[in-house]
Amino acid sequence: MAVTGDIGTLARAAVVVDAHTPCESLEAAFRARPDLTAVIVTDGDRLGLIMRSRFDQNMSGPFGYGRLLWAQRPVGTIADWSPLRLAAATTAAAASHQLRTRAADHRYDDLVIDLAGGGVGTLSAAQLFDELATQFADRAVRDDLTGLANRAHFLDLLAAACSDACGEGDRVAVAFVDIDGMKRINDSHGHQAGDAVLTLVGRHMHDALRPGEVAARLGGDEFAVLARMGRSDPAEDEAQELGQRCLHAIAAHDGGDPALSPYASVGVAVSGDRPDPQALVSEADMAMYRAKQAGGNQVELAVGVEANLPGDVDCVDRTVLQAVEHGELRLYYQPIVRISDRTVRSIEALVRWQHPTMGLLAPARFLPGAQRAGHLPALDRWVLRQACLDLAWLDAALGDRSPEWVNVNLSAPTLAGPFDEMVEAILAETGLAPSRLRLELAEEADLQTLAAARPRLERLIAQGVWLTLDDMGAGSTNLRYLSTLAIHGIKIDRAFVSGMLHNPRDHAVVKLLTDLAHGLGMQVTGEGVESAAELTELARLGVVNAQGYHLAHPQPLAPLTQWLSVRRASHDHPVREPF
Repeated sequence: MAVTGDIGTLARAAVVVDAHTPCESLEAAFRARPDLTAVIVTDGDRLGLIMRSRFDQNMSGPFGYGRLLWAQRPVGTIADWSPLRLAAATTAAAASHQLRTRAADHRYDDLVIDLAGGGVGTLSAAQLFDELATQFADRAVRDDLTGLANRAHFLDLLAAACSDACGEGDRVAVAFVDIDGMKRINDSHGHQAGDAVLTLVGRHMHDALRPGEVAARLGGDEFAVLARMGRSDPAEDEAQELGQRCLHAIAAHDGGDPALSPYASVGVAVSGDRPDPQALVSEADMAMYRAKQAGGNQVELAVGVEANLPGDVDCVDRTVLQAVEHGELRLYYQPIVRISDRTVRSIEALVRWQHPTMGLLAPARFLPGAQRAGHLPALDRWVLRQACLDLAWLDAALGDRSPEWVNVNLSAPTLAGPFDEMVEAILAETGLAPSRLRLELAEEADLQTLAAARPRLERLIAQGVWLTLDDMGAGSTNLRYLSTLAIHGIKIDRAFVSGMLHNPRDHAVVKLLTDLAHGLGMQVTGEGVESAAELTELARLGVVNAQGYHLAHPQPLAPLTQWLSVRRASHDHPVREPF
């Protein structure tokens, strides 16, 4: 679990000599103890340090006559009477900082440690730096609060597991766990109590693991478990057992306040013959939402999840047009939040397919097939109409708590046709004002498509429709249009947001795009925000809006309405729990 980092646990018992001890006696002590790097010297209330390396230099002296000069001299004459002396509770990071700021000729001297029991010990600089490196390496893969694997490490392990499982290997399973009731706990007992609950959940999940399984905290109140299952094992039974094990681990408590006893919604996804990490996480996430929509404290499954590889035949047995005809499409909405006060400014419409036999499908499972079949314009039309109707419904239900805008994506094939007429007709039908609509232009739209679409885009802009360039920085096609179209906003691609804290190049891109957009009078949104640290850095760079799992997951209209109805205009702590 988490590393404490106190240097008292690293210190070794010190050899202490009196300041009046002859140097030749100390020489004998060093000779008898090859592992001894330093001794502590005392002179009344004073405490000093003698490093072995420096002592040996004195005793050898020029031309080898040092011993003749120093043998009978007291060791106090060569001691350092101002060593770096620290309490045992000092962290390795704080100790190393003090060590690195010392004079160069003493930077690698041992530290003197005041031990908890009242004695003194020593700690070598090399051992301290080794410990610090170990802690940083551990922190890179561990969640600070729970000690479980963090999101990045979990995804790395999942990718490796999927790679190993290709062909005849084991199946890969992901359990996506969302803690229900955390908002209630945070609001009624404070965030310190909430953190204590999450820490307890982490410990219980760790204790419930079987050999080879990995538990992780993905962020906020979300956890996950990575497991493997044999090809001959009944996948549904194994997945259900994994999900129930997660439920029981979280429901277990230590007899404290029942109001602080959490429960969870769990979605478990099991791979098919082509394990794909992104598909597994997405399907497990959506299964978790089905469990939450059904009341929580239960498990939903997605078995036989496959990668959607370029050129593959569709994984579904009917077309998107049939899905529209049979009323099987669903819209999920992800809030776009103003960072400064957590106000929900807009909601982005994201399509899902409630397939009659395969359950809720993520876009990656059916959009490639819809594109190959030429059905994206029809799909875009359905999404736009439903999104406008839903925003109008939110206005009636929530009044001034309703979002100002709805963001709707237009695919490249739609931009190649008379989309302006489609938008105008839908706005007229639904009664939504054009100024409430933000169209997101697909990054994959090439220059020729955008050039042909420009007059139609300008026609919509003149009526009040806003344009946003999606996934800014992911490609080269849309940068040209910042100066030629009246673009109102850009969304910085999630790849740069997720990498900016550890990759200076990604950080530079985020800053460059933010400054560029501000110079052109555009709104900036950071996509894919998955941690408080990313949100803080975006705010520091001047990014106004943010979107991502750290703030809110995509959710259907009904739970979104409930979430918005109870959400305060200003939120001190980001909450993604809608129920």
